[in-house]
Amino acid sequence: MVAVGIGAPVAGTVVLLLVQAGVEQRRGLADTTVEESAYVLQAKISSCLRTMSCNQGLTPDYSSSLNDANGNLLGYQTVFVFYSNTNGSYTTGQIRFVSSSGVVYTPDVSNPTQQFVWMTNSPTVTLRKLRFSSSYNPDGSLNSSLVNVQFQMDDNGYSHQNPINNPASIYRSFSVQMRSD
Repeated sequence: MVAVGIGAPVAGTVVLLLVQAGVEQRRGLADTTVEESAYVLQAKISSCLRTMSCNQGLTPDYSSSLNDANGNLLGYQTVFVFYSNTNGSYTTGQIRFVSSSGVVYTPDVSNPTQQFVWMTNSPTVTLRKLRFSSSYNPDGSLNSSLVNVQFQMDDNGYSHQNPINNPASIYRSFSVQMRSD
């Protein structure tokens, strides 16, 4: 009787510790997975934009605009970018955010069959927002060769953490200068 009285709380404590360890491992995996996905997406966007023509700049797809509740423009979910060819012409590429699936890059819009999926939503990572916008010069004029990028992604509830302040939610904001031609 004494052994059972002492052993039951000890066994219960061990089981509780094992459950807590499993929960923390799941949370750690969610944090790591989201952080890695954010890093990879930022690297792909930055690498692409750095190779594009600053003379042509960024051209938004105006049908993909995002506005806040007051109607103020926040940015665009789809943009066209241009890279120069050896003959002086330009090839038009496209970066597109599709909220249901992820990010798609088309290097040549005249050949839409050749596309690269840069990120897909999954049960462990979901891209919630992606928007592009141009910067402004000190004189207030538009500088379409300096691109601002913002995105938000999270673990899609995988870690079972509070969705309001989930530490596996990442918000990134960065700027990329296109190359001079």
